[in-house]
Amino acid sequence: MPSWISALVIAIFVVVFPYTLILKILFQLPEPLGLSHRRWPLPLNAGVISAITAYVTVFIHGAYYRRGFANPPALLMEFVIGALAYAFGLALIVRQFSGLYPEFIVTAGRTGLSLRKTAYRNVTNIEEVSRSHGESRFQLNTSYGLSISLTLPARHVSSLYERVKPPL
Repeated sequence: MPSWISALVIAIFVVVFPYTLILKILFQLPEPLGLSHRRWPLPLNAGVISAITAYVTVFIHGAYYRRGFANPPALLMEFVIGALAYAFGLALIVRQFSGLYPEFIVTAGRTGLSLRKTAYRNVTNIEEVSRSHGESRFQLNTSYGLSISLTLPARHVSSLYERVKPPL
């Protein structure tokens, strides 16, 4: 098998399968009431996945077939750049799904690499941290002692307050 094709096959296993699995799971979420960030069309998400796959293919081909392990510091830096690109692409995809849903709030973690689903009944306090450029930042405290950051467009702020019931 030619070296470029085998590098592409490995990149597909490393990038395309995990990213599409995550997208498939995220598309199963119910229709949002208000999203923190605009959801991209599917071809743009596929473009992000393709760009990351292309970079991983080039990295694998260069590291394994061309240079090998002759210069370890350079290889390590290329790996770090590839890992950052992988994480950035994942964060771009995941953050599109944070926002208000009919029965829960979905927020992206601090790095954008994780999603947290919080039921409205678990929110004990809402504090508006800032408001600028048509969006508001909130700090939500839960009954479990967690503090969650949420960004919403100004038009969806009232939906947040309607859904969260104050504790009795």
